[in-house]
Amino acid sequence: MLLDEASIRRESEHVEDHIKRWMTVEGHFRILTALSTQMTQDAISVAKTSPLVSELYGRLLTGSALLQLAQSPIDRVQCSLDHSGTAGTLLADVWPGPCVRGRVEHAQSTQAPLYGGDGNIHVSRQPARGGELYQSVSPMHASSVAGALQHFTMESEQVITFISLATVVDDDGQVTMSGGLFVQALPGMTDEDLSKIKGCLAQAEFEDLVVAGDHPFDASAAIFNDVDWIETGTDPILYRCRCSKQAAVGAVRTLSSDELAAVRAGATETVTCEFCGTDYIVSAVDLDAS
Repeated sequence: MLLDEASIRRESEHVEDHIKRWMTVEGHFRILTALSTQMTQDAISVAKTSPLVSELYGRLLTGSALLQLAQSPIDRVQCSLDHSGTAGTLLADVWPGPCVRGRVEHAQSTQAPLYGGDGNIHVSRQPARGGELYQSVSPMHASSVAGALQHFTMESEQVITFISLATVVDDDGQVTMSGGLFVQALPGMTDEDLSKIKGCLAQAEFEDLVVAGDHPFDASAAIFNDVDWIETGTDPILYRCRCSKQAAVGAVRTLSSDELAAVRAGATETVTCEFCGTDYIVSAVDLDAS
């Protein structure tokens, strides 16, 4: 059936942030659309980013979550952008769910350009419960975060993919809307299929529609109103840091014997989460309790 703007909106209004998945009836393309407003707000509140960096960061977190869910839904996926802009390195860490966390090197930067297209995109994948780590580094010359992620999938993964991302932040630093569109070819795609999808994408830009005030699902419906899709699922998307006191104690256990002896003699070690900044104070009692 055709994507229907009204029905999609009605179904999504009672749900928090989530990603909806569809596939063409022929099975040659899949589309994922994310509503990620609260996830992005939670992430920037932790990172304490400036409004402009918040928009950049929100796009990376949303795009990385879409990439993880589309291509490696049972894996932990990390996407890092090392670029020439003043915001510095941007990292998204996505676990199955998808659950997202990340960090920004220069969170309060306001000097242009915040994002510089020249640099490298680093993507790693690993089973969430441990296993072989796959890492890929690809040069990027993209003018946007969406362009960098799209370049990676096209060049490194060798899969035709179209990505568009939007995060809108008001003057008070609050996220008013955040979302993303991920369209990817599947085996069996024909030139005719590709031409039709490109034609839809040429009609309107997802980012422009969302920035102008459209809900992400409304934007997708408007772009693909002439395409027959089958809905294949809905997944929540949320910000969640995975740090814990147990993990902090485990980190302290890797210290040298002299350092561990000092802790057991009454000293403490402070372990700070590199993602959310939470401090964990580890003492001898904690070591003995674990």
